[in-house]
Amino acid sequence: MHYFAGVSGLDREVAVAAPDRHPPTVVGPDAPLDAGRGSSRWTSRLFGASVVAALVPIVVATARAIHRGWIPIGDNAFFAIRARDVLTADPPLLGTWTSASLATGTSFNNPGPLLFDALAVPARLLDDGAGLALGAALLNGSAVVGIAVLAYRRGGALLATAAMAVAAALCWAMGSELLFDPWQPHSLLLPFLCFLMLVWSVVCGDVFALPFATGVGSLVVQTHLSYVILVAVLGAWAVLGLVLELRRRRREDPGAWPRLRRRAVWAGAVAGVVFVACWAQPLAEQFTSDGEGNLARLARNAGDSAVRTTGYRLGTQLVATVVTLPPWWFRSSFGDAYLPSGSAPSAGFVSSEDADVPSLGLAVASVGLLAAVLAWCAWDARRRRDRVAGRAIATAAVALLAGLATAGRMPVGVLGVAPHQFRWLWPLGAFAVFAVGATLVRRLGPGSVGSARLVGAFALATAVVAALNLPSNNQRVGPSSTDWSIRPARELGDQMGVLEGEGTLLFDVRDIRVFDPYTAAVMAELQRRGIAFVVDDPIMVRQLGPARRFTGSNADAVVVLKTGEAARARAPGTRRIALREGLAPPEQRELSRLTDQIVEYLRRHGPPRLDERGRTALADGAFPTMRRYRSGEADAAALVESRDLAAMVRAGLVVLDDPQARRFERYADLQSRSDDETVALFLRPLERSEFASAGTRQPSQRP
Repeated sequence: MHYFAGVSGLDREVAVAAPDRHPPTVVGPDAPLDAGRGSSRWTSRLFGASVVAALVPIVVATARAIHRGWIPIGDNAFFAIRARDVLTADPPLLGTWTSASLATGTSFNNPGPLLFDALAVPARLLDDGAGLALGAALLNGSAVVGIAVLAYRRGGALLATAAMAVAAALCWAMGSELLFDPWQPHSLLLPFLCFLMLVWSVVCGDVFALPFATGVGSLVVQTHLSYVILVAVLGAWAVLGLVLELRRRRREDPGAWPRLRRRAVWAGAVAGVVFVACWAQPLAEQFTSDGEGNLARLARNAGDSAVRTTGYRLGTQLVATVVTLPPWWFRSSFGDAYLPSGSAPSAGFVSSEDADVPSLGLAVASVGLLAAVLAWCAWDARRRRDRVAGRAIATAAVALLAGLATAGRMPVGVLGVAPHQFRWLWPLGAFAVFAVGATLVRRLGPGSVGSARLVGAFALATAVVAALNLPSNNQRVGPSSTDWSIRPARELGDQMGVLEGEGTLLFDVRDIRVFDPYTAAVMAELQRRGIAFVVDDPIMVRQLGPARRFTGSNADAVVVLKTGEAARARAPGTRRIALREGLAPPEQRELSRLTDQIVEYLRRHGPPRLDERGRTALADGAFPTMRRYRSGEADAAALVESRDLAAMVRAGLVVLDDPQARRFERYADLQSRSDDETVALFLRPLERSEFASAGTRQPSQRP
């Protein structure tokens, strides 16, 4: 019998004679799928090439981002701050604050800081922001390599190249600009696919995969709460499957049981140590925090019946949209999944009533069809006594059931359903495709010419998909949707040296708009320059750690961030220390001219015509100044000044004919850039009475 290099003795399956109608078949992770030494060398080289090909888009995208001066903005900048905090006297003990808090009315964080720990070294080595991108890329690259190794251990070059094709396809679905994105809904996709592979390996009896499954599962569940049910159910399945497999091996080979037991105990002990190490920080916070610990908060709110959830009807529809119905988990679904037609991909939330999902009947039918396919594959694998394929199918089925439970229990916040909370569906769908594909290709049997050819086909598919993923592609979701703010934030940061020597600064976040991309980026630059800062906002304190809570006496001055027109005005007693104009002087003059022309046009021709979506938006209460203008309660100048007109033009809600359409679109573009990309920092004295309720003020909005 031929065994693949690197396959442990625990994973070796015995040759099983199939019924007389079929040739003898060797099943298991070491099943020889190559006809001879020359073919084996050829397929092994193709496997290595497919791993390299799958990694190339990650390397290229990250190098391109660093070359272009990428820095973390929005929520990503919080990851930079907390990753740098890991190697300090006040390391993070929790993950980021989670928007799920809005649904419960209780602020809590994601369970743990393992992602910060993983990013800490590169974030410190390259502290200008490049380190964070490099750390996220290393995490994704490690997941790809882990997927390759695990698939090779289960089924040699054939399953390994198939796994690389699936991993490359998932990377392509994400788009190149998300391959280095540290935002947890994106940075966890490849690690979660790796976790699914680890669970499959453990169920197959690979005890050495158990500690890795413990570590990766802890990373995933600590970093984002949407994975709690998934990881818990899959973890339980892994343990149950391993126990059943060990019992089977003991029964079939009693003489090998003592050695097998020792290895299993050793692996279990290592997994226990890994578990304790992974959860030491959240447990420390739980028992040392002032007031109720984060784990207790999570437990208390987990069963809160007052929290509105998606429900299993909508949950099934959400799962079917990605896993069982076209365009499935491919690129075209990633940016606009669940968003109504005409919505921008950057829209962070969608109401549960307006979500673009299939009918319940179609969703149930498609999920039922997938269940039937999995059932047939399980029957076929059992008939052929192919435990490797059968357990991949079983793992996919367990993951699908856990996914349906997760989707049905997802909390719905005040802003609606957040598509990023369902990103785990993409790797889940990818693993289901891999499991079905593994069952089908292993029907060829070991040593067949067809299996060797399939290795070449999968390697070629990986290379082609990877090549398609080399050009820059931004799905405009999460922090990447505001990548236009990177240059302004970087230029603003270049001017912040004057703040050095001003003492500890209180960052005033009271007037920061929702989803502002600059605030955290400025804080990250303060940290990079060694300028201490504190905040007077409960949510910000949970984001930045208790060491940055303003106590009323631990700050020397107040720093304020302003955007748009407010950035150009100077309030009495303040000193502007940094300004970045969104428009060049010629563009400013052009905007002024266009504004005058459009006001005059509106005065002469009246309100612009709106399409159906625009009329619906007004009926739903959006764009209040436009409603007032159409009813005669506001004039044209007020409409333009309110920015309602610019927003509606940019959203494509206004119907205009050329040449007015080009004029209005140019105005809307310039006005938006002026408002969004003009940013300034001001410094003013600290007035103690202004922050008399230090640390106790309730936030008015999510930062």
